[in-house]
Amino acid sequence: MSANPEIAHTVDVEGIATNYHRLGSGPPVVLLHGSGPGVSAYANWRLTMPALAERFTVIAPDIVGFGFTDRPEAFPYGLDAWRAHLLGFVDALGLERFSLVGNSFGGGLAISLAAAHRSGWIGSC
Repeated sequence: MSANPEIAHTVDVEGIATNYHRLGSGPPVVLLHGSGPGVSAYANWRLTMPALAERFTVIAPDIVGFGFTDRPEAFPYGLDAWRAHLLGFVDALGLERFSLVGNSFGGGLAISLAAAHRSGWIGSC
């Protein structure tokens, strides 16, 4: 574990080291951060995660290209690629059902994920 609170756990998602936070217990809730300079899951959700963790398993990844997740040079940054990376992320964690909460850019990504993969989803932003 790093001394930097923005760095928590890492999972490999198809060759991309993906930083994420996980705390609490209960039904899983995936939090998707917004965009902007210096944004990360921790910066966006640090005040929200502890309260949600009282009832849920809170999982907050740094979306590829943001925070402390790798930034591959050849990554085709765009909605389709971000959606595929996030689907790989939830698969890597073994999540079959989960709720999504998104802020700004993360809200749009959550809606896009839900619209593209409706079956089995608990909800979206």
